[in-house]
Amino acid sequence: MLTIQPNEGVGEIRFGMLRHDVLALLGVAQLRQKKSDSPVPSDFFPEHSLFVAYDADEAVEAIEMKHPANPCLMSKPLIGTPFDELLQWFRSIDPRVEVDDAGLTSFRYGVGLYAPHASKSPSDPVEGVIAFRPGYYG
Repeated sequence: MLTIQPNEGVGEIRFGMLRHDVLALLGVAQLRQKKSDSPVPSDFFPEHSLFVAYDADEAVEAIEMKHPANPCLMSKPLIGTPFDELLQWFRSIDPRVEVDDAGLTSFRYGVGLYAPHASKSPSDPVEGVIAFRPGYYG
């Protein structure tokens, strides 16, 4: 289980940690992928099912997780949980949560959920989670 510490990081990975420290912690990335809107590539760690995105200084700014990773926020599992259940929960802890057709974003907690069919099938499970540092979207 990967514990999300709001606005701080995930597990042992901290926002602001340098890429070489992430590689020392998680091992060699098997795929390095560039985000379309960023000059800096992100690293994919398949054995952990996560992507780590860096800023121009190669400091961690976001961590994306997919199954079989098991991220949780406040002990609440996120991936695999029905989207509508998590939406109700997020609205109770963050009244300003933003919802779109494919998930939600909580700037208060620095977390986004990806459920590709959220608007048409709200009981479908969450497929991906992003934890991000303050200012990542903006």
